Amino acid sequence: MYMSQSVSGHEEKLLNMILGEIPSSRVAMICDHDGNILWNSIRDNTTSYLTMDETKESLKRSIETWKERNKFSAKIGNGKYAIVAYDKIKRITIPLPNDHLLFVSLEGEEFGNVKNIMTIVDWVSSNMGL
Repeated sequence: MYMSQSVSGHEEKLLNMILGEIPSSRVAMICDHDGNILWNSIRDNTTSYLTMDETKESLKRSIETWKERNKFSAKIGNGKYAIVAYDKIKRITIPLPNDHLLFVSLEGEEFGNVKNIMTIVDWVSSNMGL
């Protein structure tokens, strides 16, 4: 695990729950809206496809995309999550109630894990004050 700044115990619990409950999850990260990685958990025996610099660049692009989406939230509501599918992974981005972003990288083709991830996020938000 890699930590560059302090995060709440609730966020750490969230990442541990995702990696523990969703077998296809490879990486789970929390970052702020400036792209700073606050917590990064990687499943054992998992090798990242991207370097840390490439990961940060990719996260910053995702953050900019969320900022663009938010321009229309008054008309269409707040974004719940976004999925980007690549040949090797699926990346799910979820805005958290505390203005941080959750990024989860999944191996394989399954999209049913989105519901599982959202259930965990909702549970942590409701029961642990995220």
